[in-house]
Amino acid sequence: MTDKPIYVTMPSLAPLNEYMEILKGVWQRGILTHNGPLVQQLERDLCSKLVIPNFVAVSNGTIALQMAIKALEIKGEIITTPFTWIATVSSIKWEGCTPVFCDIDPETLNIDSSKIESLITDKTVAIMPVHVFGTPCDVEKIQGIADKYNLKVIYDAAHAIGSRYNGKSLL
Repeated sequence: MTDKPIYVTMPSLAPLNEYMEILKGVWQRGILTHNGPLVQQLERDLCSKLVIPNFVAVSNGTIALQMAIKALEIKGEIITTPFTWIATVSSIKWEGCTPVFCDIDPETLNIDSSKIESLITDKTVAIMPVHVFGTPCDVEKIQGIADKYNLKVIYDAAHAIGSRYNGKSLL
């Protein structure tokens, strides 16, 4: 037995000398944020790794969801899951929409797609499922419901980077 503590939350860190080399470039360029070369490189690398055509890095998941709501010009009720991080609901509220909670599937912990239709009203404009812990939602059934009722679908895929569904990235 060892007296060395085991930390549940200790991060995995790159070797300091590698990190310092990256920081030297940042200091030379003087660009710390705002779509600088490292952000652009991250986006290109993620597109390649995830085999997707586009990726936009933002400061957090709340902003990503808000951007999607704004881009789709959504106003009204959005059906979502109560089993999620606060960002899912915050993004809906911040954009002036109303969250409507749908129960979860006890097996996957994702939104229960069999219960979505019963929550649709004339004010419903979108569905915002969450791929909980990287487990894909019932994508096909959710899309079928959205198509039937002319609703938008925005997936909260914050847990799903690297997860795949039918051989494709969930992002």
